[in-house]
Amino acid sequence: MLDRFAAFLDRHARILLTTHENPDGDGVGAAIALAAHLKAAGQQARIVVTPALPENLRFLDPEGWIEAFEPEGAHRELAAWPDAWLLIDASEPHRMGPLFAAFEGTRADRACLDHHLKDAPKGFDAEFTDPTASASTELVYDFLRPRIGGDLPPLMAQALYAGLVSDTGNFRHSNSTPKVHHAAADLIAQGVHPARTFNALYQTATPAKLRIFGLALGGIQLRDRGRFVYVSVTRADLAACGATHEDLDDLVEEPRKLKGVEVAALFSETADGHAKVSLRSRERVDVNAVCRQFGGGGHRLASGAKAAQPLAALIAEVEAAVLAQIGRDMV
Repeated sequence: MLDRFAAFLDRHARILLTTHENPDGDGVGAAIALAAHLKAAGQQARIVVTPALPENLRFLDPEGWIEAFEPEGAHRELAAWPDAWLLIDASEPHRMGPLFAAFEGTRADRACLDHHLKDAPKGFDAEFTDPTASASTELVYDFLRPRIGGDLPPLMAQALYAGLVSDTGNFRHSNSTPKVHHAAADLIAQGVHPARTFNALYQTATPAKLRIFGLALGGIQLRDRGRFVYVSVTRADLAACGATHEDLDDLVEEPRKLKGVEVAALFSETADGHAKVSLRSRERVDVNAVCRQFGGGGHRLASGAKAAQPLAALIAEVEAAVLAQIGRDMV
């Protein structure tokens, strides 16, 4: 697969790199590492994200390569720029959010590079997916490591390591394979600092973030004798705390800490009045199967979905689906 991926990149001079809406460390890290490689090879590469690069990931972009999508401004003609458009860390075009219209209208060759569980990706001219990989940055590491003699450039190594940390939950989740640990060890041996990376990713909370965590956890809901637990956040809650959707990062992990919990959920209201859910399973329950019922997906133990319906309606429907899934998976 990676040989096919190399051939795809080699065929194009101007490559646009994007990831899913509300980018995370894995998508951003993979994009920066690939951009560094492409630029060094003399190709043109741009990275565009929506709505913006999160504060805790800005340390990965010291060169200022990442552009925040401005559909009515600088990116009005974005679809016409590339001859290849690569979606990283997602294999469903709609997950690009506001970028989807430009993606749909481009004449560029369209491809995805992803590690999530998904049916055969649609809407692409080429797809490079491997659900056995722990992260999209693991795929990029596997692609770059044999092609670069000696140590990787520091920018590239840092981006890849941060992506591995981000998608494995600092190597706590079930996708923390021996292979990904070997990759991380190699990057550390090349000079990446684990403590500095952890601090940059996870130790940058604001008072607003702590307030919204407290408000959400104060309304925690337990179902099925505590096997399913969830918290919810409305737009009014965010406003009351002076918080943003970015501040909700990792909130779903807090209720999963309760003893006896099998599935934890975070429900949140989006800026357009719709709703989204993030689900996390301790080990036995397939939450990817649940999220796929709502047009979402991800991993077996960590998935999400976004729906064009009110928050209360999504909570009720997902709760029923989770409880049914618990019944199937925990017999």
